[in-house]
Parts: sequence; structure tokens; C-alpha cells
Amino acid sequence: MLLQFYFSNYRSFEGATTLDMRAGGSNELISHVRIVGHDKVLPVAAIYGANASGKSTVFSAFKFMTLYVVQSFYLSEDNKDRSTAIMPLKPFAMSDSRDKPSEFEVNYVISQDGRERYINYGFILEKNGVCEEWLKTNSKTGIARNKEYKTIFFRKRNQIMAHDTVLDRYMHNLEISLDDHVLLASLGAKLKVKELVDVRDWFLGNEPIDCSSFIYDEFLSKRIAKGVIEGGTAKNRLLNFMHSFDDSIVDFEFKKNPKTEELGRETYQIFSFHKFNGSDELIKIPFSDESSGTIKMFSLFQILSDVNEKGSILFVDELDIKLHPLLMRNILLTFTDSEKNPNNAQLIFMTHNSGYLDMDLLRRDEIWFVEKIKNVSELYALSDFIDPNGAKVRKDANYAKNYLLGHYGAVPILSSLFGDSRNE
Repeated sequence: MLLQFYFSNYRSFEGATTLDMRAGGSNELISHVRIVGHDKVLPVAAIYGANASGKSTVFSAFKFMTLYVVQSFYLSEDNKDRSTAIMPLKPFAMSDSRDKPSEFEVNYVISQDGRERYINYGFILEKNGVCEEWLKTNSKTGIARNKEYKTIFFRKRNQIMAHDTVLDRYMHNLEISLDDHVLLASLGAKLKVKELVDVRDWFLGNEPIDCSSFIYDEFLSKRIAKGVIEGGTAKNRLLNFMHSFDDSIVDFEFKKNPKTEELGRETYQIFSFHKFNGSDELIKIPFSDESSGTIKMFSLFQILSDVNEKGSILFVDELDIKLHPLLMRNILLTFTDSEKNPNNAQLIFMTHNSGYLDMDLLRRDEIWFVEKIKNVSELYALSDFIDPNGAKVRKDANYAKNYLLGHYGAVPILSSLFGDSRNE
């Protein structure tokens, strides 16, 4: 499970920013808390903020880190097929920070050989390449006790300082292959160094998804879950999933399109079947004619299934676009229920919908806000918020009402849409 995600000097965030998934000491909704190793960890974080406040930047920072770990190997000067998929690094641009490096770091815990293993991995990056990179592990205690961590490697520019014998036999190949812009984790995974493969695979197992992007949304809508076309158990699971919010669809049909040289892959037309007026008569319609919410849930089926099965992270911007609030509530309840989420998958999502600010749905430390002050974004949890009188937010407060009234910040400052120009 993710314990902490840290980044600094990225887009609208100038200073150090930490999203902490560890639970505080409150006894509210105690069933949400997962005991993992020596830590109490939460399965959900909802991030609120005004438009242009920077809340999507939290998602973007995690996606950037993920893509750089997975794909920076292709940025080597010796690689003729340099990847263009990695988003460009964008430091805070409104001060001298634009010329300073950006930092990204994760602390997470995995189960390995019947015990919990803590991982601390991060890197510092600037336009000229990687400044620093490190990997530390800890099999004894939580992340608060840094003295117990064992350094696997520390890298400064292109100099690698390995502190563990596991990298010794790979050092020659790593040193001669390392490029200024390539992460050691990315290169080492390509060279099949187990410790670095494990780091790369942790990032690969997570799902950073931008549902606010029309292009990505269109791509997802054509994604067909594994095994569904062949029918059987996979198709039944899909139907059961769809019936959780719409029992009118009773079957699907997948018709293969002729393969074209342009696409170079198989594509399918999807049809859905509905019962007509409660009779046995079935009506077949193109799935593209279904509601946008139904199409979105169809596309999310494989993602939600994978995350639930692997116990990984669904980190998503605007997940609830096109979804009814009750359907989104059902997704949240799935992640927070230990029986429905036995592998401790985590959901981190950005939203504007205040309907989830419910003391019966989310804990105060599962609710986060992003506010931009003087062009600088800040991230903070509701559990840490202090009002002007020096008091913390009570667990029986009306979170939604108080948020919309601006008591917690992170709301737009509104004025007339057209100003006074119509009276001139």
C-alpha cells in the first residue's frame, strides 16, 4: 500500500508537498483502517479544490513519476526510438524555482516472503538530467524510523554508490549504460536486476487515469476486458458488474472488424442486449448508443478488477465525470470495505462533488484540499485544518456545508460572470 507520495517544485506546487495515506488517531470509521506492517493505512483519499487550484497537478505529479520510472530507459542517447510519451518536466514557473530541480518520492509497503517490506524510492530531476536517485528498504519497522532503512543504492548524477551486495554483479553494465536522463530503476529493470524490477513493477501495477481527458476517455471506452470476448466466467463477471447499477443489459456480443494495415490490430464492434417490456424478447443495440455513464463503467470494469485483484492504486483525475453520485458512492464503499477489497487496493481521486464529504462515507484524514494562494498551490488534509480560532474540524461537523461556505478554503472566489460591462 502507498504510505506517502512526496513531490516538490512541480507545476503550481513550489514547495514540498506530501499526500499521506497513513491514518491519524481518530476512531471515526475505524473499519476503513488497514493494519499493514507497523502502520495504519487508509484505502481512499478524495482531493478537492477550485478550478485551476492545482488539484489535477497532484495527479499529474504521480503520473509523471510513474511514466519516468517505467519509460526513462528509452531516453538514452543510444536509443534511436526515444519515447515521446513521458510528459515534459515542468518546474514551478513563477520564480527562480524554474531553474531548480524537482523531486519525487514514494514510501510504500509490500508483502514479500510472508513479511512486510517497506520501500523508499525517489529521485531529483532537472532539465539536464537526473541529479540524485535512491532506493532504501526496511523489513523491520514503519517509515517513521528511518534509521532502520538499508540503502540499496544512492546515485548522484552518473555516479552509483551501491550499499548492498545485490547490485555488485550488475555494476559494470549499469555504469556503462547509464545515461544522464535515465533512471537507474528503469535501466536496472531492463537488465533484470530483481530489486529494480520490483520497483518498476510496483509502478506498472498502479493505474493513473485522467478521466477529464476526452482522448483518454475515448480510448478507455473501446477497451474490452480480458477474456470477455471468449465468454464464460469473465463475461459473467462483467455482466454482474454492470448489473450492480443497471440490470437492463442481459448480454453482450462482440463482432470482429476486418483487420486493417493502418491499425495492425483486432478491433470489435460491441452490441448490448436488453429485454423488452419484461418479456423474453431481446433487443440488440450498438453499445455506442448506451448512456455515457454505462459506457464509462464498461471501460472501468477491467481497471477496477485489476486494481482490486492486485491490491494496487487507482490514482484518477475526475473519476466521477458521467457517473451518478450514488454509483460513485458504491465505488467508494467497495474500496473502504475490507471484505470487498481484501487485497487493500487504494483509490485516490480528484473531484468537485461535495456529496462525498459525508462523515458516514469518508474520514477527515481521507479528505484533502488544494488551495492556490498567490499562484502557489498547497495540499492539506481536513484532519489537519485549523480554523481562525485555532480549533480543528470536529468529526460531527457538516463537512459538505462548511466546505461550500468556504470554511476550509479550496473554493473559487466568485464574482459576476460579466462584471459591470453590460452597464457601460
